[in-house]
Amino acid sequence: MNGTSEAEAPLLYRPLAAERKEIRILCLDDDGTQDSRHFRNRIAPAVSTPRILKFRLETISLVDRIVPFYEAISYCWGVKEDYPAQIVLNGHTVSIPWAAEATLRAVCLRQGHPLVWLDAVCIDQDNTHERNRQVAIMGDVYAKAARVLVWLGAENPDAEPGIRSLRKLSEMFYQKPSQSHNGQDQPPDSGKALPMSPELRKVAPNVEWKALYSFFSNRWFTRAWVIQEVSLSKHSLCYQGLSVVDWAEVATVATWLYERRHKLPNQPDKIALSGIENAALMWTIRRHKSQKLASLLRLVYTFNCTEPRDMVYSVLGLRHKSAQKSDSDSRIITIYEEPLLEVYAKATKAAIVETESLGILKHAHSLRQLDRRASDIGDFPSWALRLDWRGHYHINPISYRNFRFNAHDSMPLSLWPNDSSRVLRVEGVLVDIIEDVSDQMQWKVYGEKFSDTLSAAAVLHETYSWAREVLPQFPAASLARQFSVTVAAGQDANGHKIADDPIRGNRLYEGFMNAAHAPDAVPGSEEIRDDVSTSSRSTRSVDVRDFDSDLENDNPDATYALSAMMKSGHHRTLFVTRRGYMGLGTDNARPGDSVCILFGGSVPFVLRPEAHFWRFVGDAFVEDLMEGDYLRSLKARGKLGDMKQWFKIR
Repeated sequence: MNGTSEAEAPLLYRPLAAERKEIRILCLDDDGTQDSRHFRNRIAPAVSTPRILKFRLETISLVDRIVPFYEAISYCWGVKEDYPAQIVLNGHTVSIPWAAEATLRAVCLRQGHPLVWLDAVCIDQDNTHERNRQVAIMGDVYAKAARVLVWLGAENPDAEPGIRSLRKLSEMFYQKPSQSHNGQDQPPDSGKALPMSPELRKVAPNVEWKALYSFFSNRWFTRAWVIQEVSLSKHSLCYQGLSVVDWAEVATVATWLYERRHKLPNQPDKIALSGIENAALMWTIRRHKSQKLASLLRLVYTFNCTEPRDMVYSVLGLRHKSAQKSDSDSRIITIYEEPLLEVYAKATKAAIVETESLGILKHAHSLRQLDRRASDIGDFPSWALRLDWRGHYHINPISYRNFRFNAHDSMPLSLWPNDSSRVLRVEGVLVDIIEDVSDQMQWKVYGEKFSDTLSAAAVLHETYSWAREVLPQFPAASLARQFSVTVAAGQDANGHKIADDPIRGNRLYEGFMNAAHAPDAVPGSEEIRDDVSTSSRSTRSVDVRDFDSDLENDNPDATYALSAMMKSGHHRTLFVTRRGYMGLGTDNARPGDSVCILFGGSVPFVLRPEAHFWRFVGDAFVEDLMEGDYLRSLKARGKLGDMKQWFKIR
């Protein structure tokens, strides 16, 4: 801890018994300036504030049958440049981060919570060994606390009206948690239990939308650690300035808002919308505890951590207890001294082992930022999730919706035992070699002058022209059908599998043909359809202008097709293999890469041969490979054994 000498540290931080899951609790010295009340859903009264806060540390065990009363604080650590503040701890004046002191002053003194756990003070931050052990039981710390106290920061002009508006929304469609749950944040039994009845036009006049969006713009909603802090709690209260509201109300309102995010008055900006989405996600996690690591790693990516290793460590408390036992093959041990690439590689491999599936690999490339060069990756395993590269998916993974493909024909995952953590050696078959790759498909090539939909129509038109050139042997109608299904990755924008319903396939094809015709085309002309690829790069901006009104107002099939193709094809490329397969790949695919089916993987993957190993490129959609037909054909001909091989991926 800053400001603590080596001689003083043992006096403050006596060793904790790991086997008893011991933690330290901060006890506010009672000097008559406060009592132990908290002020539920109303403004706290003013109290006198001493110049310096005085605490003593007490040790308790989380494995005792009756755990002593304490409350755990959830807050935002300050920025790295945060200057220190002082408190008195066990009679010693010590320096702690300013954000921690401000939080203690507000929560313990102003809001009346004298027995609290706060990580920055209760853990010896200078003792890495202790920090590793304490972080490993962080889930228990918040689960065993009587309450979790969320501190959102000091008073501001939007704080009170924002919470007031939030409460108005809650009262309109949901019985208050304080009335229905006896002070416990017990969520509804199912998603259907959360009413979604109020019409926005009736609600809007009673809500101060600017203040409400400001509330959800708070940095706390983006912090990775808060996911488990509120998801595991028995009951949580949120404080901002002098105002307080139940976390259950915050989360249920956020869920309601997120369901209507495209129709909200005074549209929230990206920061507010991200806060709303994250709060809704945390409420979902609370309803479905004991998550698989793969799901948690995908979830945490949209949150932030100052320490990049915490992108893994912050969600371990949400895993099923058996996954973190010492004999578990998928156990993750908290080791802050470990290189970051080891942490991420072990986490990715643990997710694979736990699920007995390569499904997590569909996200290995989509989590990498679009503008990252290959040289930026360095020694990082190409198959490991890069959770330190902030942001949202720059492409959508193949088959990320409510169904799974079956490229591996249900053949079980086969991993080479006891391999290096930096190597993923998996069994599968090499299907074909990529021969040609299109330009990357993206919908902002014309700037803001054209809508995304119209720009997409032009880009898809050009990509289809490329496909006609590299596959001249295909009849136009057959190629157009395969092209539209491939770019849409076999699914429509609502997540329905196109192969399950011929009507969807026909609608996708017809919609694409209507949207991507040449500018002078006469609808319905077979000649025009055969010549759909004649428009050149120099004329495609003219094309989109010509079908602007028809596309968005009069042609629902075209909108249906483009919505599906835009969702799956964005920032991806089309590729053609030596044997004539057409596929949808990632933006980094290139000629010479191999299309492979790996056992345990529901979709094909693209790998790049390098010397004596392979590099992971990304997931892919190849229509003829998605349902296991290729492997079944090899089995039927007795050739699967000869085709199987081990892929050593680095």
